[in-house]
Order: sequence, then C-alpha cells, then structure tokens
Amino acid sequence: MRMLSSFRLCRNRRTVPLGAVAALAALAALAALSACGSGRGERTTTGTRPTAARVPIQLDGHFDDWTRVPVWSQAAASSEPLQAAWATDDAQWWYLSFSVRDSVSHSAMPGTLHLLIDADDRTQTGGTVFDAAVGLAGVDVALDLSRSDKTQGNGVGAGAALRTVGPTGLGAYRSAYDLEVVALPSWSATRFELRIARGGTLDGFAPLGRAVRARLVFESTSGAVTALPAARYTFATPLDTRARTPLVSVIPSTANGAVRVVQWNVSEGSFRSPANHAKLLAAVQPDVILLNEAYAETSDATLAEFFARKELAALGRWRFVYSRSGGRQHTVVATRDRDIRPAASMARVEYPAGVLDSVRAMVPTSAQRLFDIEATAQLSSTGAWISIDGIETLFVPLDLQSGGFFRNAQDQLRVLQSRAIRAALQRERASRPTQSALVIAGDFNAIGSYESIYTLQQGLDLDGSNLALSDASRLGERSLVTWTNPTVGQFLPGRLDLTLYSDAAFERTGGFTFSSADLSPAFAASLGVTRETSAQASDHLIVVTDLRRRR
Repeated sequence: MRMLSSFRLCRNRRTVPLGAVAALAALAALAALSACGSGRGERTTTGTRPTAARVPIQLDGHFDDWTRVPVWSQAAASSEPLQAAWATDDAQWWYLSFSVRDSVSHSAMPGTLHLLIDADDRTQTGGTVFDAAVGLAGVDVALDLSRSDKTQGNGVGAGAALRTVGPTGLGAYRSAYDLEVVALPSWSATRFELRIARGGTLDGFAPLGRAVRARLVFESTSGAVTALPAARYTFATPLDTRARTPLVSVIPSTANGAVRVVQWNVSEGSFRSPANHAKLLAAVQPDVILLNEAYAETSDATLAEFFARKELAALGRWRFVYSRSGGRQHTVVATRDRDIRPAASMARVEYPAGVLDSVRAMVPTSAQRLFDIEATAQLSSTGAWISIDGIETLFVPLDLQSGGFFRNAQDQLRVLQSRAIRAALQRERASRPTQSALVIAGDFNAIGSYESIYTLQQGLDLDGSNLALSDASRLGERSLVTWTNPTVGQFLPGRLDLTLYSDAAFERTGGFTFSSADLSPAFAASLGVTRETSAQASDHLIVVTDLRRRR
C-alpha cells in the first residue's frame, strides 16, 4: 500500500496538497528566521513607531482575523522554512501566529520549539537561555512546544509545557494550563496561532509587562539549535487582571425551524455512572445526539435507562441506534420525538479485507499490536436515518484512533478508519432510492495529518461538493477548543471533536461548544450542575451545531 499523504483544507473548500513531510523536512521547517523587528506588532526597520492592530482574535485555525495584524517578523526569502510571524493583544491575552513553509504539528516535532519570553523587557532579571547567537538574556518564562522530556517514537516530542528559568537556563517543567495556553490547529499545518495569558500566576510567573522581548528557538533531536532573532513587542491594551474568561448565564437558543445536533465523547469509564451526562446533555436542549466512547456493555437496556433519566425524558421521547462494532468503545445516535431507523449495512462497520494487514507490515514491530486489536474490535461507528424537515439524513457517529504524530502508525490507522467508514456510508446511501444528506460527527483525534478528516469530506455532499466543517466556539471565549485536560496537563487544549454536514441541504444557524466550567455558579445550579461537572464527566466538551433546511 502506498504511504498516506497529508492534506490541508482551506476555508474556501479547495484542497491544498502538502506533500510527504519527513522528519528532516519538519526539522528544516523550523530552521531559521530573518528580518526581525521591534515595536507594536510589526517590523520597524524605519524607526517609526507602528500602531498595533486591535483585532479580536478567534483561535480557530483559519487566520481571517489576522489579515489586519501587522507582520512582527518576516523571512528574507520565500524559500526559508519559517516564513513569518505576527503578534497582537487584548486586555488579557498575548496572541502569536507563525507560518512555515512545510507542514508540521506544534505538539509533535523532531525536537522542541522554545518560545523564550523576557516578561519585563529587562536583561538584568531572569536567566540566559542558550548563547548569544541563538538564545536570549533576561528570560523569565519559556513555552516549549513539542516538549522533549516526554518523547514518542524516533525522538519526536509530545505536548507542551511552560518552563521556569534560572541562572543556569531552562528549569522545571510546569503545566501550560497555568497560563491558559491554547494553540490551533491541532493537526499538522503550515500556520498556527496561539494565546498566552498576560496576567501571570501567583506561584512563579509574573505578569507580562508593558513590553516584552521574545525569541523563537528550535532545538532539534540531533542537537542543532537555530533561532529567530529576538524581537520586542509593546502591548497596545492595558492589562485587565479580572477573570480571563467571562462566565455565561444563558444557553443560546435554537433558531426557528432549526434542529440542534449535539455530539459528545462521553468517556467510557465515567459513562458507566451517567447521571451527570444526562444533566449536561439536557442543558443544551438537543434534538439529535451522537455519542462516542460508550462502554463495551452498552445495550438496548442501558441506553433505554439512560434516556429515561428525568432530565432527558423531560425533553421528549427518545429513540436510539448503537453500534455493534468498536470493541470496548461504541457509538450511539439518538433523537427525540422523531422516527429513527438503523442503517442496516452499518450496524457493524468493518475494515475491508486485508487492509489492516497491509499497513501492519509497514509499521515498526512495536506498533503492530495496535493493528491486531483493531482486527478484533473493528470500527467504532454506525449509521442511523432521521428525516429532518423532509430531508432523509444519514447520521454517522465515530471515534477514531487517538495519539501519535504525523504519518506514524496511529496517524495511518486514523486514515484507514476514515476510508473504511467512507466506504460503508457510501454503500448505505447507494441502497436508498433517493439522494440523502449526511452528518458525520465524533472524536476525530486528528493530531497528525488532516487526511482522516478530508477523507470524510471530499465529494460527499448532495451536489458532489465537500461536506462543511462546523465551527462551534466555546461559550465564554473565542476558541474552537473541544478537549481539555488540565489534570494531566501534558497536551494543550485542542480541537479533536468535529461535525461535518451537508451544506447543500442545510444551513448552519448556530452552534457552540459547551462546558459547565464556563457557567456562572448561579446558572450552573439552576441546571443541576456545578462548574466542575463537565470535567468530572469527560475531558471532551459537548459540541453543538444547529442546522435548518435550505429554502
């Protein structure tokens, strides 16, 4: 079988092939920057004092909102691996974006990208990291992307961390959640955006000052160190030390004529005691629910009991379909006050014969057990037919392989899973006498290539175009984060849970990502939950998409 390639999907739904990116290419992508500047978010080679662009940044991986943000640093030539960097701010966050020539993943590189920050713009404080040629004096805090203390195969890093800095340089690892760092997209790409809280912490990290100096330094697994020249940034907005995320006291309502589609990775272990799950789902008033990671013993009886819980039963009469494949993690489709029909050919979704063996033979021996497990469990997916305002719609939940990095065994397995699910839903749709719409939702776990997502978009809409990807901002903040785990803290919050839909059939009238952590205490109490309930139930957040038939 050919090696799997990577794709990046642009907002205009054109596909841009990124090509095969091997470890050396990823190393080169972080090799150097030139044309450094200082000032308020742009290069200042003329000595003038630039004006920072006060543009609200939405961390979504699209970058439309960065078009008015001045360039902070730019490579001298388009052939250089690291192309440009941008910076802007608001009262609570410092936002950075950088572009690279070749695709990389910010959480898993063959080395570590250090963002060195002199938080008070004073070389006399803090410590010196690396030497004068590639380092920075006066460093108070560092952010490591693709941290090197927890590596994966072939020396590839894993996750992110803050670093303390002392007289001898980089010190202890601290959770990046301490400064609420978020970086998107979660999959391999040629550009990223991230945020860092300006307010610091009470136990080790001082607030960012009126101006900071910073430097990006890439330290490869081979020991080579390259760096972007140090640059100064002056904040345009005064620091606001109040709570960084506003609390929410209302759930957005559904537009007239729209259907609320809700998906959630319920976390296999905690779903065995699902009282909180019922309360949280009921809080967002769903019409259609797609669940993944339901435990192995899921049955008609356990699901009937779940949907009979008072919070869900108060919404209406629930009917459901669940997968017979998936091993210890199953998927569910449910709807209230509507008919639902199982997709007969998708009750058990399996890999095509021989596919797992052909890829298993290409991966290291240490990774082959992963494919053996899959051969027994088969795919965590199913299908169910629901009529939405007269449109026959196939709803497909899924849970793809977790972990890994670009083109490793887990990443290749995700692509195989997507291809098998695509083939299964195409067979099911072909069995219908009329064209049908499609909604695919679940935990894509796309932290390597984009191909596992694109495989389930390409040409699957009614008109032969790509399925649309729903952007659902988290309530209370401007990000598309759907997963977060501050308890472990190794990986940054990410966008793992996605909803794809037929936008030839439906218009998206709204959507959001829900966590009880974003609710005011009084509003949470009115829903029968606390701000901690979501974290107790699952490390994934509930993702909501409102769809209405196009007229």
